[in-house]
Amino acid sequence: MKIFIPHTTYPVADKRELCILARPFFADNAWGEGTFGPEIKRVEVMADADFVLLPFSVNYYAKEGKIKELEALNNDCVQWQKKAYAYIGGDFGMAFPEFPQITYLRMSGFKSQLSGLNKGFPVGLSDHFQRIFQQESITPVGKKQLPAIGFCGHATFSTVKRLKEIAKCLKENGRRFFQDPFRRDWEPLFASAYERAKLLSFCEDPLHIKTNFIYRDNYRAGAQTEADRDRTTLEYYSNIAQSDYVLCVRGAGNFSVRFYETLMMGKIPIFVNTDCLLPFEETIDWKKHVVWIEWKDREKIAQIVSDFHTRISDEAFVELQLENRKLWKETLSAKGMLGMIQEKNDL
Repeated sequence: MKIFIPHTTYPVADKRELCILARPFFADNAWGEGTFGPEIKRVEVMADADFVLLPFSVNYYAKEGKIKELEALNNDCVQWQKKAYAYIGGDFGMAFPEFPQITYLRMSGFKSQLSGLNKGFPVGLSDHFQRIFQQESITPVGKKQLPAIGFCGHATFSTVKRLKEIAKCLKENGRRFFQDPFRRDWEPLFASAYERAKLLSFCEDPLHIKTNFIYRDNYRAGAQTEADRDRTTLEYYSNIAQSDYVLCVRGAGNFSVRFYETLMMGKIPIFVNTDCLLPFEETIDWKKHVVWIEWKDREKIAQIVSDFHTRISDEAFVELQLENRKLWKETLSAKGMLGMIQEKNDL
């Protein structure tokens, strides 16, 4: 696989400014061949590449007044018949100027508001399962009579916090209005901690569901010290490990970090769809990996999970855990994503 990365003369103040797929090619304040191994190389000339990978987020190009650089790159891609891939970061799902040869990879945003040039992108994660539990492979658990649903996170019925989250959406929409009052990419008013608390209440059905919930009044339980962060992180991943299914719904942005962490841990996400973009939807049949809940059906969540658990066989339940861990490790890792892009190159 040969990848061309343009704009390598731009200064990199912080490696976190770079797209997660580009970071392995940047070390010791210089661009190199990368750390993926000989099968994935960075090349100096676009004509030699399988595809083009922009090093910075589209947000960066917009903030720095460099959108014209994307237009010029698009023209080069037309000339050399190459596809380019760029990352859009941030919680809020802003739309940016689009170019036919550049596909935008993004976690946030709303599928119904965006063109086909926008594709889902997974949250970049280290292998916390391996780091915390000191194991390479999961040990799947057998199916029990009642499904155990887990959740550890920020979920509260606090009116004050609900109003604060709604105010953030209003502020963002106000900012966008003054940029362009005729745009389509408005943020719905969504108070994530409040909506999570409501969803968890819909799961409370002791005759059909076993719940394993840890409610936090603040993000990461308000951890301030390194010791607190270590303790709450262990509690968080232990909660996933001790559950069969994990409730996964959007946060401030229209995506769920917990969704990818659940796959990493080899568990089954309960995916609440809020008009989300998921990675490689043309290739991955996501409904085979999750319990899929449409937002309009959220009040039936306990019944839907119970029915899924009743239908799945003991063997298929074990196999799904192994398949979800494999999906995260082989496809949703940085190396796996580059492989998928090269294989499809029409995402």
